[in-house]
Amino acid sequence: MSKTGMERLQELKKDIFKCIHCKACRFAYSGEPSRKGIGEFKGKQNTVLYEGMVDACPAGIEYGWEAFWNAGKMSIARCILNEDLDFSEEVRDVIMPCITCGQCSAQCENKVRTVDIIEALRAACKEAGVPMIERHQLVERLTKELNNPYGGKAEERFKWAKDAGLEKYIDNKDAKIGYFVGCTASYRQIEIATATCKIFEQLGINFKLVEDEVCCGSPFFRVGAVDTAQELMNKNIEAFKDLDLVFFSCAGCYKTFTNDYPKWMSEGKVPFKTMHAFELVSRLITSEKIKFKPNKELKGKVVTYHDPCHLGRHMALEIEQRIIEESKNLMMDSRKIRQQIAEWYEVPRIVLRQLEQDVGIQFKEMYRIKLDSFCCGAGGGVRAGYADFSLRTASLRLDEANAVEADIITTECPFCYRNLYDANEEYNHGVVVYGLIQMIDEFKLLDIKEKPTLEEILAMKE
Repeated sequence: MSKTGMERLQELKKDIFKCIHCKACRFAYSGEPSRKGIGEFKGKQNTVLYEGMVDACPAGIEYGWEAFWNAGKMSIARCILNEDLDFSEEVRDVIMPCITCGQCSAQCENKVRTVDIIEALRAACKEAGVPMIERHQLVERLTKELNNPYGGKAEERFKWAKDAGLEKYIDNKDAKIGYFVGCTASYRQIEIATATCKIFEQLGINFKLVEDEVCCGSPFFRVGAVDTAQELMNKNIEAFKDLDLVFFSCAGCYKTFTNDYPKWMSEGKVPFKTMHAFELVSRLITSEKIKFKPNKELKGKVVTYHDPCHLGRHMALEIEQRIIEESKNLMMDSRKIRQQIAEWYEVPRIVLRQLEQDVGIQFKEMYRIKLDSFCCGAGGGVRAGYADFSLRTASLRLDEANAVEADIITTECPFCYRNLYDANEEYNHGVVVYGLIQMIDEFKLLDIKEKPTLEEILAMKE
């Protein structure tokens, strides 16, 4: 059922050799060359922001050396395949401080699947006998013992649900819809889990919290411990297999189930549909089943949105790769790629524009958004293994929020939330961080015109 890292690296060989070291992957901009940017703006780390082409690779910015930029990692992968280089701790220490944000892949004109290559490279490195860094070993040990990377007890995974009066949804026998909470929302950002469930409850959705839920495996796919990731994957597939649809509030969990599980399963697909909770809210706005209530506390507040890499760029790049694989005329289908990616990025923005219309917020985009969005710094095992680097990256993102004078920065990922929140405190950015659905619940903004039926919800993912 499972693949090794080296097998996955061999599958990606054509991609690896498509890299021509043009260095386009080093940069990003607003996505619109003529768009007026933020001008010169000094950030909290004395970094000067400006419009135009700017360095976009967090690892490259942090470390500076060629090997840490994406082109350097593609050279390492090529050398490994050619047997010109052996795996070692020195190689590990270059390929690990990468957030795998996918910015390099988004900028690549040759459509190289850089994130898949880096993750396969890490897996092959571990399989070659090179030990993971100590922090990643700790996280793996905790997960093997307790099925989560935070060291939380299994019996406390749904404590938040019991405390919030949501106990009836735990192992709800009649439900055809599940909610995969994820470890961060279960043990750390419980307000996001609670808010998501309360929104489901208000909408009349009969859902299930699956007691046998374990870590989705995302941290281990990222750092190369794919054997551990696959063990967790198999447990979750078994636990959720009888459901028709599974919702997520975590971008990483959603991406892992939707994109990673099929790549590492010989079956090539999961036995249920997957959907992020913000998709549901957005679709219900479009179908005019919900609106939002005015709110004096939020009226006039400048709100910006951070696109999580797992939920935004990684899903968009998957759309691109799927169309490329199916295409018989890529010149024509490139229009379809742009259209479908644009539609995906519109999903949270439909919610934010409706909040602007009904609640009275001012929705203001940062300079780099969507495919060109700068990372929060939390992913790829970097938050666990290189915390200072991770927070510095989050602070650079918050500089962009400060540059548009945002009062509130929203996102739809508990991990992004945690990193942006911590960097906001550490570097005194002075913004308020919210999950988008969390904000809707906390301020009681939901105005339901018509509750959706089960059939309507399932049809949203046809």
